[in-house]
Amino acid sequence: MVEVRFRDLLIISFILGVMALTMSTMLAYFSTGMQDNPMDSVRVGIFCGCVVTGLTLMYGGWRLIEIKRGGNKTEKVNVLDELKLLLSPVEAHASSLFWADERPWRTSTHVKVDRGTLTLDLHDLDVIGAKRALDVVIENRPIIGRIRIVTGRGKNSRGPSVIRPMVVERLNKVAHALDWQILGKAGSITLRPLGKRPTFKLWLFRFIIFVGPFTIALALSFEELAGSAAREQGRMFGAAAGLIMTSLLASYRERASY
Repeated sequence: MVEVRFRDLLIISFILGVMALTMSTMLAYFSTGMQDNPMDSVRVGIFCGCVVTGLTLMYGGWRLIEIKRGGNKTEKVNVLDELKLLLSPVEAHASSLFWADERPWRTSTHVKVDRGTLTLDLHDLDVIGAKRALDVVIENRPIIGRIRIVTGRGKNSRGPSVIRPMVVERLNKVAHALDWQILGKAGSITLRPLGKRPTFKLWLFRFIIFVGPFTIALALSFEELAGSAAREQGRMFGAAAGLIMTSLLASYRERASY
Protein backbone atom coordinates (compact mmCIF):
# COMPACT_ATOMS: atom_id res chain seq x y z
CA MET A 1 0.00 0.00 0.00
CA VAL A 2 1.34 3.41 -0.94
CA GLU A 3 2.37 5.51 2.05
CA VAL A 4 0.77 8.94 2.32
CA ARG A 5 2.97 11.66 3.77
CA PHE A 6 2.06 15.09 5.12
CA ARG A 7 3.16 16.68 1.86
CA ASP A 8 0.71 14.45 -0.01
CA LEU A 9 -1.99 15.43 2.46
CA LEU A 10 -1.37 19.12 1.75
CA ILE A 11 -1.70 18.55 -1.99
CA ILE A 12 -4.87 16.47 -1.60
CA SER A 13 -6.40 19.05 0.75
CA PHE A 14 -5.62 21.88 -1.67
CA ILE A 15 -7.13 20.02 -4.63
CA LEU A 16 -10.30 19.17 -2.70
CA GLY A 17 -10.52 22.79 -1.56
CA VAL A 18 -10.30 24.07 -5.13
CA MET A 19 -12.97 21.61 -6.23
CA ALA A 20 -15.25 22.69 -3.38
CA LEU A 21 -14.58 26.36 -4.19
CA THR A 22 -15.55 25.87 -7.83
CA MET A 23 -18.68 23.83 -7.15
CA SER A 24 -19.87 26.08 -4.32
CA THR A 25 -19.38 29.20 -6.42
CA MET A 26 -21.42 27.73 -9.26
CA LEU A 27 -24.17 26.51 -6.92
CA ALA A 28 -24.40 29.84 -5.16
CA TYR A 29 -24.51 31.78 -8.43
CA PHE A 30 -27.06 29.55 -10.16
CA SER A 31 -29.27 29.36 -7.05
CA THR A 32 -29.86 33.11 -7.31
CA GLY A 33 -30.86 32.84 -10.94
CA MET A 34 -27.58 34.54 -11.92
CA GLN A 35 -29.06 37.84 -10.78
CA ASP A 36 -26.83 38.71 -7.81
CA ASN A 37 -23.30 40.04 -7.84
CA PRO A 38 -20.97 37.20 -8.98
CA MET A 39 -18.42 38.27 -6.36
CA ASP A 40 -20.87 37.30 -3.62
CA SER A 41 -20.95 33.78 -5.06
CA VAL A 42 -17.16 33.74 -5.27
CA ARG A 43 -16.99 34.74 -1.60
CA VAL A 44 -19.25 31.82 -0.69
CA GLY A 45 -17.09 29.51 -2.80
CA ILE A 46 -13.88 30.68 -1.14
CA PHE A 47 -15.40 30.14 2.29
CA CYS A 48 -16.55 26.61 1.43
CA GLY A 49 -13.22 25.79 -0.20
CA CYS A 50 -11.32 26.90 2.89
CA VAL A 51 -13.63 24.82 5.08
CA VAL A 52 -13.06 21.67 3.00
CA THR A 53 -9.30 22.23 2.95
CA GLY A 54 -9.19 22.81 6.70
CA LEU A 55 -11.32 19.80 7.59
CA THR A 56 -9.35 17.54 5.25
CA LEU A 57 -6.07 18.69 6.78
CA MET A 58 -7.42 18.24 10.28
CA TYR A 59 -8.78 14.74 9.82
CA GLY A 60 -5.98 13.61 7.51
CA GLY A 61 -3.32 14.89 9.90
CA TRP A 62 -4.98 13.08 12.78
CA ARG A 63 -5.04 9.84 10.79
CA LEU A 64 -1.36 10.19 9.89
CA ILE A 65 -0.53 10.62 13.58
CA GLU A 66 -2.60 7.54 14.50
CA ILE A 67 -0.94 5.46 11.79
CA LYS A 68 2.53 6.59 12.86
CA ARG A 69 1.82 5.78 16.50
CA GLY A 70 0.42 2.39 15.57
CA GLY A 71 3.46 1.64 13.43
CA ASN A 72 5.81 2.45 16.28
CA LYS A 73 4.04 -0.01 18.57
CA THR A 74 4.38 -2.99 16.25
CA GLU A 75 7.51 -4.77 15.21
CA LYS A 76 8.11 -4.30 11.52
CA VAL A 77 8.47 -7.50 9.54
CA ASN A 78 9.75 -7.76 5.99
CA VAL A 79 6.65 -9.51 4.70
CA LEU A 80 8.03 -10.00 1.20
CA ASP A 81 11.16 -11.84 2.36
CA GLU A 82 9.18 -13.80 4.93
CA LEU A 83 6.63 -14.93 2.36
CA LYS A 84 9.36 -15.95 -0.08
CA LEU A 85 10.95 -18.08 2.63
CA LEU A 86 7.63 -19.70 3.51
CA LEU A 87 6.96 -20.48 -0.15
CA SER A 88 10.33 -22.16 -0.74
CA PRO A 89 8.74 -25.67 -0.51
CA VAL A 90 6.34 -24.63 -3.28
CA GLU A 91 9.30 -23.58 -5.40
CA ALA A 92 10.86 -27.00 -4.81
CA HIS A 93 7.62 -28.66 -5.91
CA ALA A 94 7.43 -26.43 -9.00
CA SER A 95 10.92 -27.47 -10.08
CA SER A 96 9.64 -31.02 -10.61
CA LEU A 97 6.92 -30.00 -13.08
CA PHE A 98 7.53 -31.08 -16.67
CA TRP A 99 7.38 -27.48 -17.93
CA ALA A 100 9.78 -26.19 -15.27
CA ASP A 101 12.68 -25.78 -17.71
CA GLU A 102 10.67 -23.50 -19.98
CA ARG A 103 8.42 -21.79 -17.43
CA PRO A 104 9.94 -22.09 -13.97
CA TRP A 105 8.04 -20.87 -10.92
CA ARG A 106 10.39 -19.12 -8.53
CA THR A 107 9.78 -16.97 -5.48
CA SER A 108 12.24 -14.42 -6.88
CA THR A 109 10.02 -13.80 -9.91
CA HIS A 110 6.52 -14.78 -8.80
CA VAL A 111 6.43 -13.20 -5.33
CA LYS A 112 6.95 -9.44 -5.37
CA VAL A 113 5.59 -6.04 -4.53
CA ASP A 114 3.75 -4.63 -7.53
CA ARG A 115 2.58 -1.00 -7.36
CA GLY A 116 2.75 -1.04 -3.59
CA THR A 117 0.81 -4.30 -3.15
CA LEU A 118 2.26 -7.65 -2.12
CA THR A 119 1.65 -9.96 -5.09
CA LEU A 120 1.66 -13.74 -5.42
CA ASP A 121 1.60 -14.98 -9.02
CA LEU A 122 0.28 -18.53 -9.44
CA HIS A 123 1.15 -18.74 -13.13
CA ASP A 124 3.43 -21.69 -13.98
CA LEU A 125 2.15 -23.74 -11.03
CA ASP A 126 -0.06 -26.80 -11.20
CA VAL A 127 -3.19 -26.97 -9.06
CA ILE A 128 -1.35 -28.82 -6.28
CA GLY A 129 1.36 -26.18 -6.09
CA ALA A 130 -1.20 -23.38 -6.26
CA LYS A 131 -3.15 -24.93 -3.38
CA ARG A 132 0.01 -25.22 -1.29
CA ALA A 133 0.90 -21.59 -1.99
CA LEU A 134 -2.60 -20.49 -1.06
CA ASP A 135 -2.46 -22.52 2.15
CA VAL A 136 0.77 -20.73 3.08
CA VAL A 137 -0.94 -17.37 2.63
CA ILE A 138 -3.95 -18.44 4.71
CA GLU A 139 -1.89 -20.00 7.50
CA ASN A 140 0.26 -16.88 7.80
CA ARG A 141 -2.56 -14.35 7.79
CA PRO A 142 -1.22 -12.59 10.95
CA ILE A 143 1.81 -11.24 9.07
CA ILE A 144 0.08 -10.60 5.74
CA GLY A 145 -1.99 -7.51 5.15
CA ARG A 146 -3.18 -6.67 1.67
CA ILE A 147 -2.16 -9.21 -0.96
CA ARG A 148 -2.96 -9.70 -4.63
CA ILE A 149 -3.12 -13.26 -5.93
CA VAL A 150 -2.70 -13.57 -9.69
CA THR A 151 -4.69 -16.57 -10.87
CA GLY A 152 -4.81 -15.96 -14.61
CA ARG A 153 -7.88 -16.60 -16.74
CA GLY A 154 -7.16 -20.20 -17.67
CA LYS A 155 -6.42 -19.41 -21.32
CA ASN A 156 -3.40 -21.71 -21.35
CA SER A 157 -5.24 -24.61 -19.72
CA ARG A 158 -6.02 -27.63 -21.86
CA GLY A 159 -9.49 -27.83 -20.35
CA PRO A 160 -11.55 -25.61 -18.05
CA SER A 161 -9.63 -23.39 -15.66
CA VAL A 162 -8.95 -25.22 -12.39
CA ILE A 163 -6.68 -22.93 -10.38
CA ARG A 164 -8.93 -19.88 -10.20
CA PRO A 165 -12.08 -21.82 -9.15
CA MET A 166 -10.02 -23.59 -6.49
CA VAL A 167 -8.68 -20.28 -5.16
CA VAL A 168 -12.11 -18.63 -5.15
CA GLU A 169 -13.76 -21.56 -3.39
CA ARG A 170 -11.02 -21.79 -0.76
CA LEU A 171 -10.99 -18.07 -0.03
CA ASN A 172 -14.77 -17.82 0.20
CA LYS A 173 -14.65 -20.32 3.06
CA VAL A 174 -12.04 -18.49 5.14
CA ALA A 175 -12.17 -14.82 4.12
CA HIS A 176 -14.66 -13.73 6.77
CA ALA A 177 -12.90 -15.54 9.60
CA LEU A 178 -9.55 -14.09 8.53
CA ASP A 179 -10.91 -10.55 8.21
CA TRP A 180 -10.33 -10.32 4.46
CA GLN A 181 -12.47 -8.63 1.84
CA ILE A 182 -12.27 -10.36 -1.55
CA LEU A 183 -11.89 -8.03 -4.54
CA GLY A 184 -12.05 -10.12 -7.69
CA LYS A 185 -10.89 -9.17 -11.17
CA ALA A 186 -10.65 -11.15 -14.38
CA GLY A 187 -7.14 -12.47 -13.76
CA SER A 188 -6.49 -11.80 -10.10
CA ILE A 189 -7.98 -11.67 -6.62
CA THR A 190 -7.01 -9.03 -4.08
CA LEU A 191 -7.44 -9.73 -0.38
CA ARG A 192 -8.01 -6.49 1.48
CA PRO A 193 -8.00 -6.44 5.29
CA LEU A 194 -11.31 -5.23 6.69
CA GLY A 195 -9.53 -3.91 9.75
CA LYS A 196 -10.45 -3.79 13.41
CA ARG A 197 -13.48 -1.86 14.55
CA PRO A 198 -12.60 0.95 16.95
CA THR A 199 -13.54 0.39 20.56
CA PHE A 200 -16.35 2.56 21.89
CA LYS A 201 -13.79 4.49 23.94
CA LEU A 202 -11.71 5.25 20.83
CA TRP A 203 -14.81 6.07 18.79
CA LEU A 204 -16.04 8.47 21.47
CA PHE A 205 -12.61 10.11 21.73
CA ARG A 206 -12.49 10.69 17.96
CA PHE A 207 -16.07 11.95 17.95
CA ILE A 208 -15.39 14.49 20.71
CA ILE A 209 -12.28 15.75 18.90
CA PHE A 210 -13.97 16.28 15.53
CA VAL A 211 -17.63 17.00 16.28
CA GLY A 212 -17.11 20.68 17.08
CA PRO A 213 -15.02 21.72 14.06
CA PHE A 214 -16.98 19.58 11.58
CA THR A 215 -20.44 20.58 12.80
CA ILE A 216 -19.67 24.29 13.03
CA ALA A 217 -17.83 24.40 9.70
CA LEU A 218 -20.55 22.55 7.79
CA ALA A 219 -23.32 24.55 9.46
CA LEU A 220 -21.70 27.82 8.39
CA SER A 221 -20.96 26.50 4.90
CA PHE A 222 -24.53 25.39 4.22
CA GLU A 223 -25.81 28.60 5.74
CA GLU A 224 -23.82 30.52 3.14
CA LEU A 225 -24.93 28.22 0.34
CA ALA A 226 -28.60 28.47 1.32
CA GLY A 227 -28.60 32.23 0.89
CA SER A 228 -30.60 34.84 2.76
CA ALA A 229 -33.94 33.15 2.08
CA ALA A 230 -33.12 29.92 3.91
CA ARG A 231 -30.16 30.58 6.17
CA GLU A 232 -31.71 28.89 9.20
CA GLN A 233 -32.59 25.74 7.26
CA GLY A 234 -29.12 25.65 5.73
CA ARG A 235 -27.50 25.98 9.15
CA MET A 236 -29.60 23.15 10.60
CA PHE A 237 -28.91 20.91 7.63
CA GLY A 238 -25.18 21.59 7.86
CA ALA A 239 -25.11 20.86 11.58
CA ALA A 240 -26.93 17.56 11.05
CA ALA A 241 -24.55 16.67 8.21
CA GLY A 242 -21.61 17.48 10.49
CA LEU A 243 -22.88 15.13 13.19
CA ILE A 244 -23.44 12.30 10.72
CA MET A 245 -20.07 12.79 9.03
CA THR A 246 -18.25 12.91 12.36
CA SER A 247 -19.93 9.68 13.45
CA LEU A 248 -18.84 7.96 10.24
CA LEU A 249 -15.28 9.28 10.36
CA ALA A 250 -14.92 8.26 14.00
CA SER A 251 -15.80 4.69 12.98
CA TYR A 252 -12.70 4.38 10.82
CA ARG A 253 -11.26 0.85 10.96
CA GLU A 254 -7.58 0.22 11.56
CA ARG A 255 -6.42 -1.64 8.48
CA ALA A 256 -3.27 -3.70 8.31
CA SER A 257 -1.13 -2.80 5.32
CA TYR A 258 1.98 -4.16 3.67
